[in-house]
Amino acid sequence: MATEFSFGMLMRHLTSGTALSRPASLPTEEHMRKAIQGYIDNITNPDPDYAAKYLALPRTGEDPVGTKPMTLRGSVQDQLDEMKQLLDVPFTPKKAELTAPISFSLGNEAAMAFKLWAEVDGHDISIDIIEVMTFDESGKICKQMAYWGVENVTVLD
Repeated sequence: MATEFSFGMLMRHLTSGTALSRPASLPTEEHMRKAIQGYIDNITNPDPDYAAKYLALPRTGEDPVGTKPMTLRGSVQDQLDEMKQLLDVPFTPKKAELTAPISFSLGNEAAMAFKLWAEVDGHDISIDIIEVMTFDESGKICKQMAYWGVENVTVLD
């Protein structure tokens, strides 16, 4: 369901505080913000409850966009095992930080720009990523599209 929008509506909202019309079935910006910030925080400080609260099963995505699409199913351990099969060298995420404010659609998608630091095959790297996440009707992330390429990766050692 599309959200009704016009710049006139936007300006009335911004100048008078009137609410923008938004279907109740869509996740709120606050909910999407918590899910996305939690995703970033979970890389640095894993939260055992994060996946159950914010990640849909199955969940689809491309990381990076343009590579073979993946579908993650099953338990958290099954998902980790599936991710490890996609990697042909040791890959250990170390930390992640947002590099810009989270951007929201007027629908069920949000995007974030972040930097990921990881150890890959014995080398420390960083990757500048823009990731678009789609939320299902229950407010869980059901699709992740990570935009980054070779030019976005820096070998740090």
